[in-house]
Amino acid sequence: MRVLVLAPSAYLLGGVQDWLANLVPGLREGGLEVTVAVPDGDHHRHGPYARAYPALAAEPIVNPSGSAEGRIRAIATLLGRLDPELVLGVNLVDLYPAAQRARRQGRFHGRVVMTLHALQADYFGDLRVHGAGIDAVIATNRLACRLASGRSGMDPTRVLYAPYGVPVPAWQLPGGDPATTLRLAWVGRLEQPQKRVHDLPPLLEALQARGIDVQLSIAGDGRERPALEASLAPWIERGRVRMLGHVDQGRLAAEIYGHHHALVITSSWETGPIVAWQAMASGMAVVSSRYVGAGLEGALVHDATALLFPCGDTDAAAGELARLRDSALLERLSRAGHALVAGRYSGAASLAAWRHALDQVMELPPLPDAPSEPAPAPAGRLDRWLGRRRGEGLRRLLGLRFRHASAGSEWPHSGGAGAGSAAGGAVAANDLLEDLLTEAARLDDPGASHG
Repeated sequence: MRVLVLAPSAYLLGGVQDWLANLVPGLREGGLEVTVAVPDGDHHRHGPYARAYPALAAEPIVNPSGSAEGRIRAIATLLGRLDPELVLGVNLVDLYPAAQRARRQGRFHGRVVMTLHALQADYFGDLRVHGAGIDAVIATNRLACRLASGRSGMDPTRVLYAPYGVPVPAWQLPGGDPATTLRLAWVGRLEQPQKRVHDLPPLLEALQARGIDVQLSIAGDGRERPALEASLAPWIERGRVRMLGHVDQGRLAAEIYGHHHALVITSSWETGPIVAWQAMASGMAVVSSRYVGAGLEGALVHDATALLFPCGDTDAAAGELARLRDSALLERLSRAGHALVAGRYSGAASLAAWRHALDQVMELPPLPDAPSEPAPAPAGRLDRWLGRRRGEGLRRLLGLRFRHASAGSEWPHSGGAGAGSAAGGAVAANDLLEDLLTEAARLDDPGASHG
């Protein structure tokens, strides 16, 4: 099977990047012919991406003009050259109109798959807009599967599930007496709306009020880092908190996973997180918020595979963490978490699930002929004067090129990538997110109250 993967190149860190770096070599070893292509421009840069992930052997996609029409042409040309049997889209929305165009022109005859990695309103909106030309969705979380069919109207038979996977070494309990000093880790992007990093200072205060000696290692970077460092200054000065900044997978294995008693998760929503499976694989316990995305997934079960607390309730979180001073409970959770990941989220289990999902996509009946792709907005005066395609032709002839202020503008992740550029767009985006999370919470835990 010939497979093409289209992915962003602006981001060298994160769960999606780790997933792709592990998946592609496994698919190739299984006999699939996999090509990875990534944008090359000002913000999305092929060179650094290729150096960070040499095993992917990614090839560049170049948009000479920087316009939306230019992006669609670049992808359609690639599809026509390779004519893959299957295309996996990883957060590059221009794939879908490009595929529809290449199909209508008879240059591309394969299947198109959206890989879904986040509970983000824009992505479900893309499914509604472009769904007529998308053969299937493969999501890494069972709640995301439910939303793809229920919220976006995707045929449930075309929504498939395949989780992330991680290496699973032999079980080993982290050393050190938790009753003396409880060693905790928090790993992720330092931002508030999803990750809720500002829950950490009151959590430490609640632990201190219980007389619990704690050492907390925070691995990650992001826009909230300065504010978080200011809030945590007293603990940092006393050596009870370490702000490690970005930590790559090698350092995570050497300094974090297996070297702390527990991983703390404070998130409001997740489609993994892959850091939970990595921590469990290393023998660490997980103490987590009941984030949206955990319910239908069914992996984090309170008092069985993890300890859970209501999202945002730092006092309850401290109470659960205090229980880990019982070494027997810590060992029980450690063994249960390790067994869970070995069975459901190991690299081998994940690869098998993704390979099965790809085979299922190929067995689906062909889509009906899709309508013409939605036209992008005019990129400038040339498009308004001459029409989008003639304007793009003249733009290329004259060597004109748009300069973008961000990666999400240069190669948008979703159709709503630019919606937040104005105040009204930002409000609308926040409303959409709130509506999505309300619906998601109801689906993830239908017995709970979501008022």
